[in-house]
Amino acid sequence: MASKSHFRELAYLVSVADICSPFLASFEGTRTVAEVFEEWSVDLCSERNLDPMEQLALVTTEGRVEGFIGFDELVAGKQLIECMEPITPDSILSSDTSLFDAVSAFAASRTHFFLVLRGNNFIGWLSYNDLHKPPLRLCLFAMLINLERILLEVALLSPKESVQALPDSRKKKALKVYAYLKHNYRKSGEPYESKLLECTYILDKFIIARRTKTVLSQVPALADAGLCKKAEWLRNEIAHAKLEEGSSDLSRENLWQFIQWAETVELQLQKYLESARGS
Repeated sequence: MASKSHFRELAYLVSVADICSPFLASFEGTRTVAEVFEEWSVDLCSERNLDPMEQLALVTTEGRVEGFIGFDELVAGKQLIECMEPITPDSILSSDTSLFDAVSAFAASRTHFFLVLRGNNFIGWLSYNDLHKPPLRLCLFAMLINLERILLEVALLSPKESVQALPDSRKKKALKVYAYLKHNYRKSGEPYESKLLECTYILDKFIIARRTKTVLSQVPALADAGLCKKAEWLRNEIAHAKLEEGSSDLSRENLWQFIQWAETVELQLQKYLESARGS
């Protein structure tokens, strides 16, 4: 892309080091599972109100990292070094990897998590759920708010025609907001179109853009009505609920696809605005 999207500019400011989870502990590989089991579940988790199954620990030999292990990999009667998982290059992310690149990495991989390396030291691990901490939510929300702003600017190029493009049911919703905000009316009792457009929802602004032939011809990404509806859903989800991978709409592939689509829409709309204002 010729220029960075709003989301990309913000997501490049956040690094994996800012959102990764710390390792529960570092255990010598010669220790037995029986020793570590109680320490892991009671001393390190119960007393700190942590779920043992949601933690990872490093396994070392005289201080040198050999691998990592999860609670479900502790097998009775064995030493830790016999149960651990080896560290492979494709399971590592640098601590200065941007949030944007981390989202991309998860979309391209089926791994459940990455180990985070700073210099020569492993400082934590990054799961897909870590992506849904406040930084990503803020970046997504900012992207959607900016996208809504651009859509409004497009609609305001022809206020009367834009209002006419709204279905009656959607116009009624906007009129209720208009009255609630106590905007002025014309002597005829009609609302001012530009103010009414400011009272619309993000979905309304997508509808207007999709029903304006000149816009749709120059912003072909808007042709996907499903993603336009998802934009409204995601905006509300970010504002009112916790983001989790459990939703199919927020799976790593779908989230990455949505981000790429939203970036494309944003840049295409921006070019349309520049062209319309320059003519």
